[in-house]
This record gives sequence, C-alpha cells and structure tokens, in this order.
Amino acid sequence: MTTQLDRTGVLNTIRQAQGQLNPALKRIANYVLKHPDIVKTQSIKDLAEVCEVSESTITRFVQALDVPSYQQLKIGIAEALSTHGKAAPAAHEAFVYDDISASDTNAQIIKKILFRNISALEDTAQRLDLKLLDKVAAAIDKADSLAFFAMGSSTLAAENAVMRFMRVGKRCIFYKDQGVQQISAATLGKSSVAFAISNSGRTIPVVEALRTAQKRGATTVAITSYPDSPLAQSAHLTLLTNTTDAAVGSAPYHEAMLSKMAQLLVTDVVYSRYAVKHVDKSIAAIKDTNTVTEGSRYR
Repeated sequence: MTTQLDRTGVLNTIRQAQGQLNPALKRIANYVLKHPDIVKTQSIKDLAEVCEVSESTITRFVQALDVPSYQQLKIGIAEALSTHGKAAPAAHEAFVYDDISASDTNAQIIKKILFRNISALEDTAQRLDLKLLDKVAAAIDKADSLAFFAMGSSTLAAENAVMRFMRVGKRCIFYKDQGVQQISAATLGKSSVAFAISNSGRTIPVVEALRTAQKRGATTVAITSYPDSPLAQSAHLTLLTNTTDAAVGSAPYHEAMLSKMAQLLVTDVVYSRYAVKHVDKSIAAIKDTNTVTEGSRYR
C-alpha cells in the first residue's frame, strides 16, 4: 500500500504534519526541517538533547509520521536531500527566489521551480477535505454575496476568485485597501460568505476582517496552511493549503509564490465545485459575460 511518506517524501510529510503536532513534537519537526543534513547522521540521543526532549519523545515523533523507525527516518531524510540534488546550502548563501542561487544554470532554475510548484499543488490537493468543499459550495449556493479578505501576494487568489465567481453570476466584494476591507466586513450579514486568505493565518488585518464578518452573521471560510492559526480558529470552515515554509534551505517562504499557487488551486476548486452544481446557469452566465469580454480583444 502506498503511504503518505511514499508519495511525498519524509520532509514533505513532516511539513504537512507540523500544524497538528504538540509543542514538543513541533520543536523536533522544526529542527529536522532546518537541519536535515545534520539529522541524517545524528543519533536519537543527540537529536533528543539538541531538541531538549526525551528519547521517547523522538520515538513518538517518528510514530506520528508513520515511519517504521528512527533509522528509517534518517534514511528518508538522506533520500530527500539526494532527490534535491545536493544537501541544504550553507546558511550564508543568498537566494533570489525560493531555492534559486547565483550558481544555478537556466536548466536548474526551471527544474527547481517546476518541482516546488508541482509539490505544492500535490500537497494541497491531498490536504483538501472533500466534505468541507461541499459545505463551502452549499454556503455559496445560499449566499447573496461573497466577500474576500487578503493582503500582499495573497490578493492574487482573492482576485482570481472574484473573477471566477462573477463570471457565473455571483456578486463579489473585494477591496485591496485594508481599511476598506474592514469597513466592508462590517456591512456583511447572514446572506454573505466571507473568505479570508493568508498562508500563515496570522495576518492581523485579514484575521480581524474575518472576525468582524463572523460577528455580523456571515459564514466565514479561511484558506490557510495552518489549522491552529488565529485565522483558522476564527472561521466556520477552513480549507488547508500546503505547509512548506520550512523547506530545506529555502529562502524566507513569505516572499515565495508557492503558497500563492496553492491558494489559486483552492479558489479554482471551490469555484468549480459550485459551478458544476449549477452547470446550466453557470454556462449561461459565462456566455453573457463573454459578450462583454470579447469586445476587449482584437479580432
């Protein structure tokens, strides 16, 4: 039987599990992801000491990942590093985008970006709860309006969702200005669905806007990587994206586009799930909007 570990590799498995681990196990996960080149040769005693936990806690961490043994964990880490083509780069090496460095060739740049994006999308697809998707689609079905809250590069997913849902006849609200987002949240009611998009789930204006929307009676949906984040805990429904902010030797993840690719996937899936429930109505609305958009293109 193919396991989660077989499909994604041990490092991706750890990244996906981070949000559900208790503080002690999360501390181990953070260390392993930050120093995989060290852990692959480290004894269980040494790892326990550096993480300030007992050896039995390391064993529980291994079991939580559904890995047969600590030795197998180290083998998996070594294989993951080998898959990436080299061990994690030195801490002083500068990155211009994700894991891209000045020494990379064009072919290596393409390969790295392609690999990371495919992995992000596959991990997100595995994390999506199919039952929750149906609940979100049902909430959209009943709503008179959809409101979106996001800032920074997460606005790409919000704008994508607005464009998608407007094409099938849903009234949408989205303002890039954070102050106006707060005001718009206060205008929502029981007939609205509010979507808040943040990879970390800790962006204060986005969290506060969602909380305001919920107080006003709107159904609230969070799109984030972390189920224990303030955003997720403030929402009625949470759709999870991939968790890769501790990738091997990567640049600061908040500057990357990988989380945005995952967010775009989720908004497209939510839109598609709703549209296929109303396929005739959706197709008719798309035809109507095509009449407008066709006038903006050269023939």
